Amino acid sequence: MSAKKNILVSSLIGIGIAAVSSCLVSLLLLAKGAGSLTMTVAEYTQMLAGIILVGLGFGLPSIVYQNDRLAPAYQVLIHMGTGCLVMTLVSFWTGWIPAKAGFWSAFLTIAGEIAVAFIVWLIFYQQEKKLARKMNDRIKQLKK
Repeated sequence: MSAKKNILVSSLIGIGIAAVSSCLVSLLLLAKGAGSLTMTVAEYTQMLAGIILVGLGFGLPSIVYQNDRLAPAYQVLIHMGTGCLVMTLVSFWTGWIPAKAGFWSAFLTIAGEIAVAFIVWLIFYQQEKKLARKMNDRIKQLKK
């Protein structure tokens, strides 16, 4: 796959995961009894822009995994560090972090966002690890 296509696919996957995550969080807030989610067109547009930015923040840096010269720990640090930084900045910009509710409320929200990001990363990691194991097993079978 070409580099441009990889970047596009990574970006779209990141945006898709961010959009689904946003929908799930909205449903959880409604189920928790948040009442209703009402916003102006400007607030809604800002939220959508935030979702896209967070998706790009995680999707674009994920191409670092294609660089075999970087150690896996650096790949994760670059990918997740960039994604979590973008997500945190966007969360303050959009108001997803309840900064006015106090330090602990904001801190717990940020920690929750980062925890969810790493859970999503762990799911992808496990899937890739499983695929690599299958490919290696198949190569061993072909060499016999």
